[in-house]
Amino acid sequence: MLTNHIFTCQQKISINQHIQSTRYICVSNMDFQYNTQQEQIKLTEYGRGVQDMVEHLKLEKDKEKRNILAHTIFQVMVNLNPDIKSQSNYQQTVWDHMHEIANYELDIDNDYPTPIPDIRSTNPDPIAYKGVLSKYRYYGRNLLEMIVGASKMEEGELKSMYINYIASFMVNSSKNWNDEVLTPQQIVQHLADLSNGDLQVDPSTLAIHVETRTKRPHHQNRGHKKKKNYNSKFKKK
Repeated sequence: MLTNHIFTCQQKISINQHIQSTRYICVSNMDFQYNTQQEQIKLTEYGRGVQDMVEHLKLEKDKEKRNILAHTIFQVMVNLNPDIKSQSNYQQTVWDHMHEIANYELDIDNDYPTPIPDIRSTNPDPIAYKGVLSKYRYYGRNLLEMIVGASKMEEGELKSMYINYIASFMVNSSKNWNDEVLTPQQIVQHLADLSNGDLQVDPSTLAIHVETRTKRPHHQNRGHKKKKNYNSKFKKK
């Protein structure tokens, strides 16, 4: 375990050499590229310099040198993000950040277990509805995600309520955008199209709520204030 390790003079010299070589490698590999041409920074609080150091760390084949370099980068990360020390377990957090920057491909020794990639950080599978989207674009992507969610729900009252909510939303969207009130049969067809056939609904079971907008009464004299008769004050007696 090396987190609280007291380095020897030779190891300190080796650490300084690694720092200098890492800085040189980071600068020499930049080639003065624009940020848009480089890989996206994974954790912005540490910057591109740390990310380049970690990439160099992954290339180090010697385990002992890799551990020394990793602890050097650890100190650099703490210095760049000093507010993290306010956390009770900040050391583990920094090590976890280093693994995240390295895409969890680091083989190093420290006092903490290697973290598991966070499932929430992965991007969801894209919804492959390009043709459908162009046909029903007035519904919007949020409705598509709702339909996908409904198709994965277990049969029951909750799913029926959810489908009725979606159907009502579709009817009102079509009414607002196309000035057309959809029939239950049309709604069922749209649901099947948008779910790639996964959501099959009996039109007789739909309970659709159609929003009604009441128009404000139009007054002929609207905007015209009634003039006061100031002459009445000055009537001749």
